[in-house]
Amino acid sequence: MILKEKDALASSDKRSQYGYQQEKDVAFYLRREFGDHDQVLVFNDLRLTHNGENAQIDHLVVYPFGFIVIESKSISGKVNVNAEGEWSRSYRGEWRGMPSPIRQAELQQALLKDLLRANVEKFVRKILGIQGQVGGREWHVLCAVSSSAILDRKKMPAKISELTVKSEFVVEHVKKLMGSLGSLSVLKGRARFNEQELSALGNFLIQQDA
Repeated sequence: MILKEKDALASSDKRSQYGYQQEKDVAFYLRREFGDHDQVLVFNDLRLTHNGENAQIDHLVVYPFGFIVIESKSISGKVNVNAEGEWSRSYRGEWRGMPSPIRQAELQQALLKDLLRANVEKFVRKILGIQGQVGGREWHVLCAVSSSAILDRKKMPAKISELTVKSEFVVEHVKKLMGSLGSLSVLKGRARFNEQELSALGNFLIQQDA
């Protein structure tokens, strides 16, 4: 279920337009797969504020067992990531450093965690008078890069390679991270949101969107 579509682009800058198109592409794949899925909530361009800090999440997928933060990156050239997790990209034949989109997603995820923990009573029920929490849920990040990007996966650290996908494969990786959403997953000890909690969580995040 799509709870928030991508906001309209307000800039005419070329780089902004490329980034906007990349986010639209990822949003399209997520909509096509999860648009009618009542157990999966998708937010595009979600802007959150907590304790004076801001986070702009390109795509957030919420499912009964957890959260997946997806950072979109428009990259048309080659991409290298060294052993320290530092990213660089080629642009018109020149190599330039760039912020790690994985680290960006992790920072956004951290703010989301803090926000949810501070407001957990608004969407997680009490059991025998004890307030439930979100700590036991699953937390994942992904980086979705342009289909035209050339990734040097031989030199890329294995962990980062697992979290970096081309746009057209983002749904495949999201589904792999989510695993089975059926009742058998509960028997395996996966903490989950029930239907009412998932709905309340979706409403809460929409209300928080800036």
